[in-house]
Amino acid sequence: MEEFIAASPNSKEILNSAKLLQAVNIHALIYGDIGVGKKTLAKFISPEARVFSCHELQKDIIDKVINIEKQTIIIKKVEEITNIDLILNWVEKNEIRVIATTQAKTLNSKLNDIFSITLSIPPLSKREEDLKLLTQKFSNEASKVLRTEKILPSKLMLNTSKNAHSLRKSIYFSYLFETVGEDEILMFLENFMLTNLEGENSYKDFVYLFEVPLLKAAKKKYKSQVQMAKHLGLNRITLRKKLEIHKELL
Repeated sequence: MEEFIAASPNSKEILNSAKLLQAVNIHALIYGDIGVGKKTLAKFISPEARVFSCHELQKDIIDKVINIEKQTIIIKKVEEITNIDLILNWVEKNEIRVIATTQAKTLNSKLNDIFSITLSIPPLSKREEDLKLLTQKFSNEASKVLRTEKILPSKLMLNTSKNAHSLRKSIYFSYLFETVGEDEILMFLENFMLTNLEGENSYKDFVYLFEVPLLKAAKKKYKSQVQMAKHLGLNRITLRKKLEIHKELL
């Protein structure tokens, strides 16, 4: 079973609450963004529980092919339930305990009312100690899977936009990148553009692929916009315009 990393103060509190839920038979809701560990925490609370998607569970109930009584189940993305009465009636009739996960900030009131407790898992950006441990874990994993020496932490390109999902992917990419040279980078870009080349403004549409990584690298390397402009060979007005154009990607 995958471990729920809990080294940060806020995640330690969540794990303590989850330990209490192991001993009480109440419905619980776990909220958080993609990749924060909702399913892992649910399995920590009830390791033997079967995991269902909403579509799968509804279909099994309608088709009468599910035979569960007085057990705990985990429902992923509970906000996607389309027949709430069907699920709730089945849960009550069969004395089912539900541990559900959701990315939705609000649920249908009828569905929300069944949960006695909600655990909210913060993103990795607010769990510094957890991020460090997960980075080490995924780096060890990538080194083993790809059969290569571990690379320095400073060389890891960490993407936490989708928490653990994007973090793992970015670390694997960091290891692969160690074997990639300029020719391969140009080849990747060429293939990407060839696949997506269309319309009459393709140059304008694709220029961000060059400008965004360059601006990101300059922001990391130089301490001020004055230094960025100097080393990029741009005047400050042009630099500010480009930073504004690409601000959502920077």
